[in-house]
Parts: sequence; C-alpha cells; structure tokens
Amino acid sequence: MTLRNRLLLLFLPLLALILLGIWQLSEHILLARFDRNDRQRLYDEVRVLDNRLAFEKKRHLDLLRSYAWWDASYRFVAHPTPRFVRENLDIDMLGNLGFDFALYLDRQGRVVAQRWEEARLAAPQAITGAPSPERLRQALLRSALDLGVLDLQGDPSRSLAQWLLVDGTPLLLLSQPISDNLGQAEPVGAIVAGYLLDQRRVNALQEQMDARLQVQPGVAPGDGWRALHVPGRNGGALLSPRRVLDADTQQATLLFLDSADTPQFSLAINKSRVAYRQGQEAIRLFLGMTLLITLAGLLLAYLVLEFWVIRRVQRLNRGVANIGADTAGPARLADMGRDEVGQLACEVNQMLERLERSEARDRAILDSIRDGYFEMDDSGVVLTVNAAFCRLLGYAAEEVEGHSYRELLDEQDVARARGLYQQVRDGEQETTFAAPFKRRDGQRMVFETKVSPIVDAQGQFCGFRGILRDISLQVAYQQRLLDLAYRDALTGLGNRKAFGEQLPLALQRCAEGTGLALLYIDLDHFKPVNDRYGHAAGDAVLVAVGERLRNNLRQPDMAFRLGGDEFAVILEGVDCSTAEALAGRLLACLNQDYHAGEQRLEFLSASIGIALYPADAGDTDGLLQAADSAMYRAKQQRNHYSRYRA
Repeated sequence: MTLRNRLLLLFLPLLALILLGIWQLSEHILLARFDRNDRQRLYDEVRVLDNRLAFEKKRHLDLLRSYAWWDASYRFVAHPTPRFVRENLDIDMLGNLGFDFALYLDRQGRVVAQRWEEARLAAPQAITGAPSPERLRQALLRSALDLGVLDLQGDPSRSLAQWLLVDGTPLLLLSQPISDNLGQAEPVGAIVAGYLLDQRRVNALQEQMDARLQVQPGVAPGDGWRALHVPGRNGGALLSPRRVLDADTQQATLLFLDSADTPQFSLAINKSRVAYRQGQEAIRLFLGMTLLITLAGLLLAYLVLEFWVIRRVQRLNRGVANIGADTAGPARLADMGRDEVGQLACEVNQMLERLERSEARDRAILDSIRDGYFEMDDSGVVLTVNAAFCRLLGYAAEEVEGHSYRELLDEQDVARARGLYQQVRDGEQETTFAAPFKRRDGQRMVFETKVSPIVDAQGQFCGFRGILRDISLQVAYQQRLLDLAYRDALTGLGNRKAFGEQLPLALQRCAEGTGLALLYIDLDHFKPVNDRYGHAAGDAVLVAVGERLRNNLRQPDMAFRLGGDEFAVILEGVDCSTAEALAGRLLACLNQDYHAGEQRLEFLSASIGIALYPADAGDTDGLLQAADSAMYRAKQQRNHYSRYRA
C-alpha cells in the first residue's frame, strides 16, 4: 500500500468528522460573521449618509454666510430697497445656490425680503398631508422663530442648521446672523434659507450610496438607539439598532431631532445582505464540491489535485500576472468554474470591474469640479490633469501631460516651487503655493496650488497630487485695498501714510551718494475758495493741483497730498539746480488760473519749500523740518519757492 493510500485511509474518518464540523461551524460561526459584515456595511452606509448630510449643511451654511456677512445685506436690513431684492434675490440665483427659499428678517422678526421657489412649494414631498404653499410658508417662519434664529446674543457667528419636519414636509432650515463683511458688527437680523427634501434630493443622496433611502415620519426612540449628534444649534441625530426585514434585506433608521430634542423625521436605510447570501452560497458550494470529490474516490485524488487544483491555480496565477503586466487596456480572467478557484477568478474579475468603475467615477468627479487637479511624478513631470485644469490654463490635456511644471512658471517662481515641493518630500502632508501661471494665450493669472504627497503600497513617496485654484480676483481685490490705504481718494496722489513710508525708503536708496530733494507745496489764498465758493470748488482745485503735479513730474519722482492744501514731492538723484528748476516749472503750472464753475479763480498761487539730502539734513525728521521751514519762508513772499537756509 502506497503512502498516499495509507494517508487516505488514515484521514478518511477524520475527513468525515471535519466535514460535519465544517457544516456546523459554517452555519453558526461563518454565517454569523458574514452577517456582522453585512451589519458593518449597513453602518458604513449610515456614516456615508451622515457625512453627506453634514456636508450639505456646511456647504449651504457657507453659501448663506457669504450673503449674511456682507455690507450690502447689512445696509439693506436697515434701509430696505427693491433694487437689492431684484439684484440679489432673483429666482435663478436662488436655484443656483441650491435653496428653495430665502428670507431676510430684522431683529423684531419682521420679514424684510423673501423669495420662494413656488414650483417646489406647490408640490412638496410631504410625509403626512399636502400643505398649501401659504400654510407651509407660515409654518416654516414660525418654526424658525421658535428655534431661535433671532436669539443672536450679539454674536454674528451664531448660525443654525437643522433638519426639520414642517407641516409634514421634511426640509433643511439654515440661519445666519446678518453682519458686515468682516463678521464683526452687531447683527441687525438674520437670513433664513433652506430647501425641501423632495424625492429628487433623496435620489441624489441615494446615488452616492449602495443602499435604498426612504423618508419616514419621526418616531419615539426606543431601547438600543444611540446618539450620532447631541441636539444643539445644528440639531441632533439618533441611530436605531439594525433590523433584519427578511433573508435578503436589513434596515437602520436615522432619526433627526431639532435643538429642543424633538423628533422630526427619519431616513430608513435599506441594504441587501450580500455577504450573508454569498456566504451561504459559498459554504454550500464548498461542501458540495468537497463531498463530491470525496465520494469520487481517493484513487483519483492525485488527478483531482493535479488537474482540478494545481494546474488551475497555476493558470489563475499566470492570468493575474499577465493582467498586472498589461497596460494596454482592461483584461479579465477566463471562466474557471464555480468552485473556490472559479470564485476567486470571478472575484478578481469583479475587483477589476470595481476598480475600473472607481477610476471612471474618480475621473468623472475630477472632471466635474471647478478647481484644477493634477498629478506629477517625483521629477515634476505632469502625469494627469482634469478638465478644469485645462480650462483654467487654456491648454489641452496632451499639451500638459508629459511636460514639467516648470514650463508653466516664471523662473523666479520655479526655485520657490522647488523648495516647497522638497518640503512635501520631507514629510509635510500639504504645502500651499501661489504664483502667476502662464496661460496658453500668453496671459499670466495668479493661481493657488495645494500639493500633497502620493505614496505607493509600501508607503514610499512616488509623486505629487494637487489642486489648482484661480485666486486672481482675490489678489486683485487685496491689491485694490492696499492701493486705497496708500492713495488720497480725492486727488489720486499718495497720501500721508504713503509719504511717511516712501521718504525713508528713498533716503536709503540715496544713501550711496546720490542726492535727494524734498519739495513742500502749500496753496496761497486757498481758504477763501472754500469760504466763498464752497467745498466742492475747493475739491475741484485740489483735483486740478494733483493732475498738474502728475503731468509735470518724471519717473521715479513721487507726489503726495499730505492733507488740506499741502502737498509734497520727492525727487531722487537731483542736485540743487535741478530741484529749483523743477520748482519753477511747478510754480508756473500751479499758478495758472483755476475755475469754480464759470468763475475764474485768479488769486490762487503756490509756495514751495526745498530741502536737500544730505546737504540740508541727514535723516527723515531733519529733512521734513528743513522743507517745512523753507516753505514758510516762501509763504511770506507768496508765489515763490525758497531753498532751505540754516
């Protein structure tokens, strides 16, 4: 008797006992484990739904805050105008923001302005009854006030976001106190907005899940319910224990509470018991095949192992290896039967299909976002970009992929980007970089990129991924604010703040030996203009003075209005004769007639004081005092310029 036969006879009773034990264990342990997997998958879907609903709250609350923390809204509540409503509350804008209604309330709870999506209100997805649009409006406003949307406590950030059941209609209610652009002013009211949770939005949520959703009335929670969110200004949520509806379906319920801990409505999440069914089928198939092989005879054991197991595993291994080496397109394993090896091949094929669907879904998501997305290898060569990236920079995908990021940046920005990317290689999770990027049409626009590392299966760094966002408008707005801070609003010249910063800088630039002249200018007989013709005429004279100074100065000479009828001019790289010659020309142009309406102002003239650096003073304060002293000496003669005399 061969050793193989001896082992077969030895293990035959043991094999029968093992088969019996496997049958019992599979029924009581493995299937229970599959059932736990199904339960975990159900709770994973609940977490996905909860995260999505939280994202909906945050996204719409951020949109609402952009309208509430706005100077125009702040002024509108104090002084309502129809024009504001026409320009900022039209129905198309409301739909684009994703709201079905929006109301402006003052501190007394009065509706200052409102806009409703009438089509949605006319056919709400009511759980109980069918309220009329007017009744739903009144009930919604009453619920908002009862929840304390006007309980602002002087805090502009005291927002509210809750899922509610109003007159039988489930909806999202949001509120944000109305303040200024910085969110620091005392709130003067609140904006209340939101949307109805109709079947369209339920379907949109359901598409992002591997489960079915059903809106149901709120119920009193029982034993086993646990809190997902403690009730507060953003409401609360409770999760029910899992219920097994039948052999194929399981259910969990997400109950929403308002800030007063009152049940509103619930979402039932129904999910198939896939793992449980697959477990049953796999166990039956396994036991059936095992029993069949045992009954077929131990004499065929070698052939069974050789042809049914070993060779098939080899073929499966070769097929998987070929798929891993094939980059030309999708590939699948051949059908290998219905046993474990066949199921493994089927699972591998299903895994490949899920991977392809996941990649297609990721690509669709990347192509749908407004921000650009890109991936680069370790050397900075662009591997892939989304449609938004191409749209922002004006390139086709093939014009960017395979090229270095350095081609999109100016030389001075490449070194800065290289240093930031090195920080990502060294372990930083995210690095932000802003710079002008070259568009295909030759323009340069400022973009912000947030770059994070890509790691392989072993956790080793292998590249970068990043988001590209257009911040040109933000940079332009910041530059405009900076310009307003340093420019006189009336004349367009630099103001006293700009003068106070530019003069020390000019002295530093001239410290190596070149000269600098400071001209102090004061208008003669300016006060009678305001007294006799009014401040409008005086402002017109000052505007004319600013224009004449700009037209008679060269770069890099700078003119400033210090206040009232006082002006200053900084001249770099000049000597005394040049400064006096320019002062003479300025007197000539400033002494030309001015007009107040049709009245000629012939009595206006100017006096100019001149101080030189370093001849008259060696620092900023000394130069200012010298120029001021020279100006007052010129003022005594009127219509003259005077050089500083110690």
